[in-house]
Amino acid sequence: APGRSMAPARLCAAVYLSTAVRETVAAAARAAAFPAVSLVDVFTDDTYARSSLKLVGETGPLLQAARLAALEAVRLIDLQNEPHPAPHPRCGAVDMVAFMPLSEASATDLAPELRTCEDLATQLGVSLGDAGCSVLLYGPQRGRTLLEARRHTSFFKSVRADAPNRVCLHVPPDAGPAEPSQRAGVSVVGAMTYVTNFNVQIESASLTECKAAATALRTAMGVQVMALPHAHDSVEIGCNLQASTELPSPNTVSVLQLIRDNLPVRAHVRRAYVVGLTPAAALDAAAAS
Repeated sequence: APGRSMAPARLCAAVYLSTAVRETVAAAARAAAFPAVSLVDVFTDDTYARSSLKLVGETGPLLQAARLAALEAVRLIDLQNEPHPAPHPRCGAVDMVAFMPLSEASATDLAPELRTCEDLATQLGVSLGDAGCSVLLYGPQRGRTLLEARRHTSFFKSVRADAPNRVCLHVPPDAGPAEPSQRAGVSVVGAMTYVTNFNVQIESASLTECKAAATALRTAMGVQVMALPHAHDSVEIGCNLQASTELPSPNTVSVLQLIRDNLPVRAHVRRAYVVGLTPAAALDAAAAS
């Protein structure tokens, strides 16, 4: 209504760490405690030596909480002490940070919120650079996506047994040292539409067969997806469900069905689950905290 001020937007920051050490993840989570910010999810995958924190809050407090968590993680994580080859691709101790609007709407509809998120990412990138991390930024204004930023690093090669245990950066960083620290590596920080991490664990199918199903999903829906070996001789198909420029985020039911349709009949879905909450669930968790 005219004259009524709108409530400040609540945004999300997802902070991904290249470790499964519980004490380190707990310390980063404690560091994120900041007034008016809710820590709505903490997830650790021992198989992949990877963890994530999800924070919800208004712009200023959210930036502070994400900064405190990330800097504590940089202080504690040494990539040289993490498994090699990496069980999940990585390039930094704080591997990735995403500031995201809490919506599944298209990027076009969320353009103002994404500009705010990108400003927060730039400020966090400066802080990480000052702490000794090489930083690559991504987002609409930066002109590159998360995937494109990662391709400028050793992220994808880190899982190869024949690759050196060394973080590489192939373009000048946006902050921090030009030659990455082998302790802290490269942090990829930016803004994007909300990503729902949806993982599907498959039994009785080979890695090659699961990669074929992942390719079919990528072709049909444009989903960013990887198939990687997981525990108990299973394969996990990890899907980033995300709105495009014009289309909203695909739903988990359709994604799971397409994966099933492209696997051998003998294949069995052991588990299908969301990591780190959908936008609605994140808002509900923040309201309840």
